[in-house]
Amino acid sequence: MSWLATGAAVLSTAIATYSAYSTNKTQQEQAEADADASKASGRLEAERILKQKNRVQSAARAQAAENGLSINEGTTVTINDKIEQDAQYDAAMAEISGYNTSQRLRAEASIYKSNANTAAATGMLDTVAVGAKGYSNHTKAKKDSASKNQTAIMAAAPPKSKGGWK
Repeated sequence: MSWLATGAAVLSTAIATYSAYSTNKTQQEQAEADADASKASGRLEAERILKQKNRVQSAARAQAAENGLSINEGTTVTINDKIEQDAQYDAAMAEISGYNTSQRLRAEASIYKSNANTAAATGMLDTVAVGAKGYSNHTKAKKDSASKNQTAIMAAAPPKSKGGWK
């Protein structure tokens, strides 16, 4: 009976270990995927901003030309430069934001990886400890049983007398 309980405890500990490990491993993989997606999203947003900048600059030049202004000098160049500067800044900020988010997610992934490794290591140690405790309890119970049997045998033995048969 004690071996069955020990086996169940060992199996339960092993299953809990595997569950903790696989959960943390899955969370690590998800955080890494989210980090990659976040970084790509930042780059995509930067590209969208730069494409929008080209449309806005083109519309501003067209409006200036329609009003009879030269598009290569004066206020038109200043407006074009301001659009360029603002768009480059916004694109850089979008890319930096995506990168920063990806780094935070990579840090989370690292923590999950560490947790998975810790769960595996401590789980294995716990499993061995449960098995060893079960073995120790079984050995102690066996020794106690043998000791009780020896006590019963000694109690049932006739007392020793000196001199033997007469």
